[in-house]
Amino acid sequence: MVIKYLDKIYTFLVINKHNSFSKASKVLGVSQPAVTQQIRTLENYLGVSLFERKKNGVILTKEGQNFLKIAEEFEEFLKTFDKKVNKFRQLDMPFLIGASPTVGNYNLPECIKYYKTLINKEINLIIKNNDALLEDVKNSALDMAFVTKKKNDGLNYVEWLEDELVVFSNKPLPPTIELDDLKNYKMICREPNSSTREFIKKVFEEHHFGCDTLNILSVVHNSTALKYTVMNSNEQVVSIISKMVIKDEVREKKLFVAKIKGMDLKRKVYVVYKEKSKEIEAILNFIRS
Repeated sequence: MVIKYLDKIYTFLVINKHNSFSKASKVLGVSQPAVTQQIRTLENYLGVSLFERKKNGVILTKEGQNFLKIAEEFEEFLKTFDKKVNKFRQLDMPFLIGASPTVGNYNLPECIKYYKTLINKEINLIIKNNDALLEDVKNSALDMAFVTKKKNDGLNYVEWLEDELVVFSNKPLPPTIELDDLKNYKMICREPNSSTREFIKKVFEEHHFGCDTLNILSVVHNSTALKYTVMNSNEQVVSIISKMVIKDEVREKKLFVAKIKGMDLKRKVYVVYKEKSKEIEAILNFIRS
């Protein structure tokens, strides 16, 4: 492919401009043998001789003169390309922050406006599940993300806050309940592969309590759907959700919460990034303050 010879074409142009291999080597900052080797490689690729050596320098052969027209087109392309690259570098690219659904919809919206002023950039917020977010950060498709899962994947994790989960219902509940009391209620749950469901299952298993003993009526696929499914049920149902998601409804007594006795349903939320930039440093300093 011709792209492998672009640097050699540029060397050809410099030699022609100065009519000298030695002067071209000084302009290019490489040794004269290296310049000679580049031209020899280009000549082998083209199958022609490009220069004829004279006492006072070099001149183009007939084939070299014909190739010069092509090379000058290449030079014009380089100038246009350089302008486009400079323009691209000056673009105010948005800062990309990812977040898991609960964090992105309920914890971050108020924070984003402060982050914008900190980094003086537009911010795009992308909502995905934890695994997809971590993969995007790893592949540099996101600048940073807020997740409720931590892996040993070489990324940098910083604790941000604790997200407390609570039992909630559309009917009043005692302030605290025993774990076994959940068997007496009809439950709405998150889907099995959700981070919330995985976290609850893990904590329950640590207390030797199996989720298969619960009376599960249905499964929903996000926190907002879970909240409204419970709130709009005609009969009393319960579920477990982030306290942040239902704070307004609890205050308005549309939903009611309870804690499970002797159980800590708090999970950490992490800021994760691949490499620290000045924007990430500014946001981390704000978080730590």
